[in-house]
Amino acid sequence: MSPVVRESTSRSELVGKMLAFFKERGYESGERLPSERALAERFGVGRNALREALSTLSALRVIESRPNSGIYLRRMSTDSSFETIVLLTEMGSEPSMKEVKETLEVRWALEIRGVQLACERRTEADLDSLASVIDATRAVLSNKGNIAAQDTAFHMALARCAHNEMLVRLLNSFYRISESRRFALFADSGRGTISAAQHESLYEAVKKRDVKKATALMETHFASAVESWSEILGEEAPVETKPARKKK
Repeated sequence: MSPVVRESTSRSELVGKMLAFFKERGYESGERLPSERALAERFGVGRNALREALSTLSALRVIESRPNSGIYLRRMSTDSSFETIVLLTEMGSEPSMKEVKETLEVRWALEIRGVQLACERRTEADLDSLASVIDATRAVLSNKGNIAAQDTAFHMALARCAHNEMLVRLLNSFYRISESRRFALFADSGRGTISAAQHESLYEAVKKRDVKKATALMETHFASAVESWSEILGEEAPVETKPARKKK
């Protein structure tokens, strides 16, 4: 007997379930996936809903349809969209240590450039937003709470100071990926106190439009974050926060 068709399943929900299914079953790149009929029965959805989800997965470069052959999994580590990792994370699949390390490397470059642009482009309204987050952070710390949400809010407010929508969208995705692990990161109130103090220094530098100081502060701030992440991951520091000196 075929399963009951649940047309109420949203496309994003179905896409997330399919990604999790591919990962759990251990499909390899280039491997042929089950037919549309089999997938529709597996997830209890109609063919139209399934085809919409497959279209999304194709756009994310997770799968490819080969005429008169079937549906095949692409090399997700290099071919798939970054949004694929975000979708998997939001479905409850934690990113691997390698993925966390690599996102830190990319985030470092974005955060540095972001704070430089923030110094040049910030408005008074932007400063008010940063100050509001700082006040909220102080309130949470005074009650010995976890500032994971406030830490994210500060970095996103700082990114918006740059007035570059692409930068904001990219950093938002990075923070969505690390959301659960960030809560564990700030379970230690000492880390929260240090991070909050560094945020206040960054705010002052951006307020004064001091690009040089803001850049140095962000390098220090990110180096502290890397050290903390290393403790959480249980491995050596995953990224270099400063370029290596060239040998003379």
